[in-house]
Amino acid sequence: MDSEIAQRRERAQKLIRDSGYEALVLSAAENIQYLTDVTEPSVHACSVLIVTQRSRPALAVLWLDEEFARKQAKDVDIKAYTGYTQGTIIIKTLKDLGVTKGKIGMDDISLEVLGNSLRRSSSNIELVNVTEEAEGLRSVKTEEEISFIQKACAIADEGMKIALESLKPGMTELQVASLAEHHMLTLGSDRLKHPTILASGPRTKLPHAWATQKQIENGDLVTIDLGAVYNGYCSDIARTAVVGKPSTELKDAFNAFRIAQDTVLQQLRPGITTGEVQIVAEEATKATGYRLLAHVGHNIGLQVEEHPYLESSTAAGSDSKIEKDMVIALFQGSIRAKQNLGIRLEDTVAITESGAKMLTTYPKNLFFQ
Repeated sequence: MDSEIAQRRERAQKLIRDSGYEALVLSAAENIQYLTDVTEPSVHACSVLIVTQRSRPALAVLWLDEEFARKQAKDVDIKAYTGYTQGTIIIKTLKDLGVTKGKIGMDDISLEVLGNSLRRSSSNIELVNVTEEAEGLRSVKTEEEISFIQKACAIADEGMKIALESLKPGMTELQVASLAEHHMLTLGSDRLKHPTILASGPRTKLPHAWATQKQIENGDLVTIDLGAVYNGYCSDIARTAVVGKPSTELKDAFNAFRIAQDTVLQQLRPGITTGEVQIVAEEATKATGYRLLAHVGHNIGLQVEEHPYLESSTAAGSDSKIEKDMVIALFQGSIRAKQNLGIRLEDTVAITESGAKMLTTYPKNLFFQ
């Protein structure tokens, strides 16, 4: 078996052992790819992976996907089901693996699709949501994973370049976003794992301002947040522009935000906690006369946003430590003086022994015409 896949499964089995689970039942595409090496999206759409502490994992797939699953999955027993037998096949496979009682860890998708069937199958089974724990298995990246993310970042840099160069009055947000997305797909991005945020004017203050048919006007502030995907691995980058000349207030606020990001980047290193990172960001922002909005950032990998999030324990339970070979996207959010200024500046970085290594490298200026 591939040594990297073997190491990933050992971590999953350690989670099973340490948490007292009898098995993991996982359906999220990211978990399927991570633990089986299957990259075919059609297989991801309907698969269920069962991992136990001792037996070889089983991957239940729709019968139409079986051929591709057998070609790509590494050291996995393939179980095919029809459109009407998924629950039956999962229950039988669990019984064949000796799982008839105790705790079963499931991610959000498997709980939604299979939870009721498993509960009806036995009163001795307890289902536990392990979505966050499963993401935790993926938090530290291998050299190969980081290389995939770095490729996704290089593509995202080019997408950002196209978006910024396309900004002009009369263009719609969707037109600019589609140009960037098309360019990224042409350069090798698999697909988009989050719609491009491209907001202009008052919409820049919205946290999830996906591009719309709104026309960009002269004088508009424009924020762009996009990401490419390479071999399933994501990137994240955000920049801010003005169609025209920025005000002194806006330039000062942007500089404050950039100072805060630079300060955090200087402090990012293995061993620092997520809460400490949040404090560094808040203090750096406060020193410039502004206030940080939202948390600092998040882990990134097979999902755009993964745990741990860079926020303090007051919001997220106990603080997590940043580890070597994590990949993090920061900043997330904006800053304000009296109101939200709608500014964005986000980059993807890898954590090395000596600190943060930039993976997105597009200039971090306030762009204007």
